[in-house]
Amino acid sequence: MARRLLWVWLGALLTGGAFGQEVESYLKTRAAHKIKGATPIAGLELAVGTRVLEVEGVVVGSVAVGEERSILMEIEPGRSIVIQIGDAHGWLTRGQVRIRAIVQVQRESELVTPTYRLLDAAFASTVAKWEAQQRARVQASRPPQPKPSARPPVRGGNTVSRAKSPAPPQRPQPAPDWDTFRANLHLYVPEYAGFIRSRNPRLSPQQAEQIAWAILRFSAHYGVDPRFIVAIVLVESGFNPNATSRKGAAGLGQLMPGTARGLGVVDPYDPIQNLHGTVKLVRGHLEKYWAQTGDPNGWEHVVLALAAYNAGSGAVRKHGGVPPYRETQNYVRKVIQVYKQLCGIRE
Repeated sequence: MARRLLWVWLGALLTGGAFGQEVESYLKTRAAHKIKGATPIAGLELAVGTRVLEVEGVVVGSVAVGEERSILMEIEPGRSIVIQIGDAHGWLTRGQVRIRAIVQVQRESELVTPTYRLLDAAFASTVAKWEAQQRARVQASRPPQPKPSARPPVRGGNTVSRAKSPAPPQRPQPAPDWDTFRANLHLYVPEYAGFIRSRNPRLSPQQAEQIAWAILRFSAHYGVDPRFIVAIVLVESGFNPNATSRKGAAGLGQLMPGTARGLGVVDPYDPIQNLHGTVKLVRGHLEKYWAQTGDPNGWEHVVLALAAYNAGSGAVRKHGGVPPYRETQNYVRKVIQVYKQLCGIRE
């Protein structure tokens, strides 16, 4: 108890006044790497190459091997990463404390375990207080806004705006936590298979079950809500594994030939291969746009990810949001409508 009170006191000390030299250094490092918010653990696990990301968690232990020291940081219950630290951050080895950390992630490929090296760290409560102050300043500088409607904002008639949707950002999860979900995938298969077959009665029970298993398994692996994938596949192909568009998009997720090859999909009409590529692609878009918006729990990055899935990231970048294409605008609305229905969210 005494040690816990000590860390609380230290955190309170640093959150007062000018935040302290350590926090100023942390914020400079954060700004230098254009970081807007913490990355979920699924984003860390999927990072390939060399990336600099921010994470939040509790330091639960440390280890020293020769002159090298590392900390064990729990980001979610039961899910931790090992981060190499330098002498300047030896204070992290003295007790359990919740921190924000800027880490360099290195990973040669998806088949290799990533390594993490600490660039800077600060108390999570201190950084959160600074963020709250920044939001308050921005809010104070804005003129009063009219009360938003219950729908995503619309600009120019039918174009979905890049402004954040006032819809509830808390999307129900398919299980109390991801670990529970992964351990109990088999419990969800009958329900998902039944829904899939209700939308495409031509599928045999075995085919519907195979598709359900693939959606659940790959969604769990990439950290994507499987109901979101269900909504996308329903709108894309109506759960027809043999669907082909006039432009050549193929299979359940309607992957274009070049996109499929880039995702490692040899046969886009194979439900397993197609769904693996689809979920992987969706995950990449979600991660890209939540990094831009800085809000992985909101709707803005979801809208942009859907627009990129339909029209391509280049079109989203060119138009600064959802492109003014009727097909893309209708697609985004349809998928979000289905997804909200599956989540039990009412407009």
